[in-house]
Amino acid sequence: MTVAMESLDQEPIRLSLGRAAWWMPSPIPSGSAPPSTITITTQPANHLPETSAEETRKLSFAAALKDLLQNLSFHCYSKLVEQGRRIQERFFWFVFHITALSVLIAFLWGTYTNEQESLVTTMYHPMYPIWKVEFPAVSVCSLNRISQRAAWHYAHNLSGKDPKLRNASFFYGQLKAFMYMYYDPSDLVEIDNALRFQSFLDRFDTEEEELFFNTRKRLRALTPNCSDMFVSCRIAGRLFDCMDQFEETLTSHGYCCTFNYDGRYVNKRDFRQRYFGPDMGLVLTLKADPRDNFYKINGHNGFVISIYESHSFPDPYSGGVAERVVETGFNTLLPVRAKIFETLPEARSMSQSVRKCLFENEMPWIFTQHYTFSKCISACRAKSVVSLCECVPFSLPHRYIDGNERHIYCTLQHLACLKRYEFKWLNVITSRENVTGLEHELQDALFCPLCLASCTETRYSVRGAMTLGLPIPNPTKGPKRSSSGPRANNSYGTGKVTSSSPSSTASTELAVVRIYFAETHIQYFRQIIKSAWYESFSTIGNICGIIAGFSLIGICELLFFLAKQLWLACRAELRADLADIQAQMRTQVAEPEVERPMKLFILP
Repeated sequence: MTVAMESLDQEPIRLSLGRAAWWMPSPIPSGSAPPSTITITTQPANHLPETSAEETRKLSFAAALKDLLQNLSFHCYSKLVEQGRRIQERFFWFVFHITALSVLIAFLWGTYTNEQESLVTTMYHPMYPIWKVEFPAVSVCSLNRISQRAAWHYAHNLSGKDPKLRNASFFYGQLKAFMYMYYDPSDLVEIDNALRFQSFLDRFDTEEEELFFNTRKRLRALTPNCSDMFVSCRIAGRLFDCMDQFEETLTSHGYCCTFNYDGRYVNKRDFRQRYFGPDMGLVLTLKADPRDNFYKINGHNGFVISIYESHSFPDPYSGGVAERVVETGFNTLLPVRAKIFETLPEARSMSQSVRKCLFENEMPWIFTQHYTFSKCISACRAKSVVSLCECVPFSLPHRYIDGNERHIYCTLQHLACLKRYEFKWLNVITSRENVTGLEHELQDALFCPLCLASCTETRYSVRGAMTLGLPIPNPTKGPKRSSSGPRANNSYGTGKVTSSSPSSTASTELAVVRIYFAETHIQYFRQIIKSAWYESFSTIGNICGIIAGFSLIGICELLFFLAKQLWLACRAELRADLADIQAQMRTQVAEPEVERPMKLFILP
């Protein structure tokens, strides 16, 4: 074993190439003894070193950075500090690396923005059989929203409660103000008279358990009954009781009769019950009595048919609802075309802002495990009505509004407010984008940012609707069809029958509507995850490797270097603070303690 004597004033030199300082715990200066030797340094006996040997031999930050660039596994970074390179060459390599890093950042940013659209829609099944598709919900609403018989009955009840003993004819005329509860687009007429009538209703037409006038209850009693509208019902060629399958539900037009509201006619039916074709779908024979008309939505006698997804809310202003008018005296064919959009359950792990859709059970406290975009827009509109006009629309379910028991139903006294914001509620946006020329519409529209598209839904559309005149029975010549002929796209003509026979009069009160699937196979779309995490990692790694020569090992080396330099800086700062504390303590020990004079306090 040899002993090497070194001088204390010897300067440490840079490490040799290939032996980087961040991997060596104790760098050994060049020219020192081999690892098998022991180095002994002699110091005066009365000299106490204040720094350790490791601190004496450690590299400065500039030297360590230079050594890092020489030994880093990234490509061509050693050219920046390589010995013998002229300043022009080093400048060229510096510009080259800056350009490569700029291009790398641009590519990575493009990859990041592209990954924001993490879901992609693909064709899962181009010929999906129609007998596996759920039959849509169908709502039948009479164009006559207030029954004349019910209005006379209600007028007699109000006449009996009137302290002035006015007759039923007076109140029958006053009930025409209820037309505005269906948001008639015509101008308000005699608004002062309507407000006085509402004051009378608030005072004399409330039950003991009611705190305010129950608009929903009164309008439900005034709406024509479902039993008066249906003559016969048939589906898949089989007759069924209309009142067993149709139930009274709320729609945007008030109370209507709805078929398959709870999704009873679900998928995977028998092949013969595909509901394909005019004779195998839902065939309804409806009756509208013109003598019972009190207030109609338009000038026709007939019904409004709404076709939509079950568990949804039939509001044509919220999307997802196909609405057609069926006129009496005609056989109306409504061919339904369906498309299925499904999002895989793996997308639930993504945030809603990334996948840009909501699953049906993500808002259970409002939509009872059946979220749809139409429901969300209707609920957003209802909250806006409550906020601006302080009343609850009678045609919307209670669960759409939090704390609905604290608000009254919209009455005649809220008509002015409802008309003022009608434009706002009919124009809904879910995201705001600045479009030149549409600044005013953007400001006045209803903003519903929480309403996203449904991740999984079945969309129904009605195209190519056709109406045929009902046959006029003739006792002498047999059945004969009306001369009006077929009419397409719900284009309504006169459709009047000149005969005055009882059978002719009955045919003008009847309407037949056929709702069926127009195709035996439909398109089935699926939203799948665009790329898994390992695919994204592979894409980023390829871009970094091709453009800048980055590798995972090189990144680890760089991170280790930065962590070590940070640790050394922190430790040096702590040792400096500790040295200051020790110096202050030595100073206090060296100074003699000064005796303080004693003070004598004499108490009285």
